[in-house]
Amino acid sequence: MTATNRIDGRRGFTLIELLVVMALIAGLAAMAMIVAPGAMNKDRAATAVSQIQSALQISRARAIRDGLPRGVRFLWNGSNNVTEYQYIESPPLFVPNPGAPIGVPPYTPTTPPYVQFNYTPATGPVTNRTCTINALDPAHQLQVFAGGTMYLPTLGTWHRFLTASAPSASMTVTLDSYPDQQLGAETQWRTYHFGLNGGPRALLGEPTLQLPQATCVDLSLSSPGGGGGQDYDILFAPSGLLVNTSSTQGVGQVFLWVRDPAKPANLQQGGEQLIVSIKAKSGGIGAAPVDWGPDPFILAKRSLSGQ
Repeated sequence: MTATNRIDGRRGFTLIELLVVMALIAGLAAMAMIVAPGAMNKDRAATAVSQIQSALQISRARAIRDGLPRGVRFLWNGSNNVTEYQYIESPPLFVPNPGAPIGVPPYTPTTPPYVQFNYTPATGPVTNRTCTINALDPAHQLQVFAGGTMYLPTLGTWHRFLTASAPSASMTVTLDSYPDQQLGAETQWRTYHFGLNGGPRALLGEPTLQLPQATCVDLSLSSPGGGGGQDYDILFAPSGLLVNTSSTQGVGQVFLWVRDPAKPANLQQGGEQLIVSIKAKSGGIGAAPVDWGPDPFILAKRSLSGQ
């Protein structure tokens, strides 16, 4: 048999077979176009959540290791949908008079600085209370300002200054929380043992970090909500617990809403949306999907229930 006869004897594809194969390929391509974006979106959201959880856990571990507050700052970028963050710290604790009430320069034994709480007796919840910081050196008075924090080792509590009067020998401050439970029925309490921290600042040499493409932390949907031109700070104490900041506002739990900023924040069109959760009293960190019922954070709360 010649080469020509062998070629002529080969069987080819019919037109119908080719059309069937093309139809199958087109169908599979259409399915991939429908399924792939959703799968990619879910993968990006999960990656962003994992990245945020890792940053928070690193900050908590640093706070415990260094004995100083450490945390994460989500950077305001002109909208509530933040895409960058950086590691932060509180400056080292400044103790005005570490040997109190014995005088340590520039203080004398007769003029040691002190913190004093005054309570006006009242029935029901306590509302009439004041806190003053007294006898500080003029240079040290500058350490008392809105956004700074105060540590009371006798009580084991941290307090953030919401407001502070002008520098003087007796400065009145308002706090984000008061040690009502620790002081019990006391109407006046004074301590010579206290420390002052400045407001959180970026860790020296730490770069700004980027969340995965097409993901963000939506500060307007997070709880407590944030944004409005302000960075969002989450800070851990050396005990591993959350320190109150202007962002977390002393709440028991913090929920960060992670989503695709290009999509609507709803169930039907919003794609994969997840919540990163932090429990203030334990420093526990969890994650869960958004629940589209009355409480979108219910699943995130359950993820922290054992912590």
